[in-house]
Amino acid sequence: MVPKVAGKGRSFVGAGLYYLHDKKAETSERVAFTHTVNLPTRDADKAIRLMAYTAMHQSEIKARAGGSTRGRKLADPVYCYSLSWAPGEEPSQEEMIDAAQETLKALGLEGHEALLVGHNDEPHPHIHVIVNRVNPETGIAAKLKMDHLKLSTWAEAFERKQGQIRCEQRALNNERRRNGEFVKDWSSQKAAEFQRWRMERAHRRSDRRVREGERLGAKHQGDRDRLRIDRDRLVTEQRKRFLDATRADWRDLYAIQRQERRRFTDAQRNAWSRVRFDIRTYGENYRKAGRGGRKDMLKGAASALVGSKAQKEKLELKQKKERLFFARKLKERADKLIIPIRRKHERDLTELHKKQERERHELQMKQSKESQAEARELKEGRDKEIFRKEQRGKLRHELTETKRDVTTPITPKEKASPSLADRFRKAQEKGVGDKSKDQFRDNANDIGKDAGRERNKKPPK
Repeated sequence: MVPKVAGKGRSFVGAGLYYLHDKKAETSERVAFTHTVNLPTRDADKAIRLMAYTAMHQSEIKARAGGSTRGRKLADPVYCYSLSWAPGEEPSQEEMIDAAQETLKALGLEGHEALLVGHNDEPHPHIHVIVNRVNPETGIAAKLKMDHLKLSTWAEAFERKQGQIRCEQRALNNERRRNGEFVKDWSSQKAAEFQRWRMERAHRRSDRRVREGERLGAKHQGDRDRLRIDRDRLVTEQRKRFLDATRADWRDLYAIQRQERRRFTDAQRNAWSRVRFDIRTYGENYRKAGRGGRKDMLKGAASALVGSKAQKEKLELKQKKERLFFARKLKERADKLIIPIRRKHERDLTELHKKQERERHELQMKQSKESQAEARELKEGRDKEIFRKEQRGKLRHELTETKRDVTTPITPKEKASPSLADRFRKAQEKGVGDKSKDQFRDNANDIGKDAGRERNKKPPK
């Protein structure tokens, strides 16, 4: 029997995602069975949510139980560990559940909510235990002091009850502990340190790859932004040059329209002048319209005979259409001038996309080669040698620092700074000016006189 503590955590949801599913997948093929303890459900997902709810309402449970609600909120309510049988052993589901419940009692967690998850993805049978450190009745969090030793003692007793001690070193260590000797499993500690070092190293490498991808993405985005800014700048400059070149055309158009409005004002003397103005102003349009133009001409003449209001509205509509037509034509000309700039931008952007795609591919290939090299390193066990070298290097550095601290004499700068009295005494030995001596003497006399006055002062009657 090998108990192994995974540690404490923050998220029940995260623990459920890991233990209730296959590694790096959403399937659940490795889950052989689940069992709930002190929970009103047999569903594993609901059990996870209920444990999370209990941990979130810890202060309310404390208040309901009459306890104090002061103190910091529990940051790591999740406690996980596993029990592994030896390869070849075939415990039943009930036996595995009973063993897990015995460990809960050994750890003092028999009243806590727990979820037991049996896995079948390893050659040896094993069960995982997810425990809520918050007691559902009192709201108090379990301290879990010396949990490794308690599990070690239980595992030894479990093997003795089976009639076969499989881990003799554990039995010897526990015997020495019972005799009052401090014993620590250095090999397990080194293995734990190595696993921690390996995980930190893998996380550092993963973070470095993520940062490389983020830096490359930021660089690519900056290149695209610069290309877009250059395009917008060129388009703005081209439009400005075009507007400057067409200001004279707009002035001519407004001059023609002002002249038409003056003629309209002059034609308001009588009906005949208004008819003549209508024919003169819209005669070209009437001729182009053919038969329909003749009817329009007669209608225009009739409205001119009746009054000037309709004729004025007709003139304003005509001039507005002329301005819109002129603006549309100028816009079409401006767009034609901008087309080469946009086409050049599209070509440059296409080339930039190809270049960026090559850079991304190169980065992916580089990181893929690094991942393959790391996988070979793990497979061949070379990471253990790197770990040992780092440990030896740290030890050598510590020994060098200790030797330097012992053998290096203390320099005057490293000595304690002199006190104020020592500095004053040293200044007196060096000698100070007469003025300073007189000043010190005067101060001393003043102090003596003040002391004498206090002694001769009569008490109040």
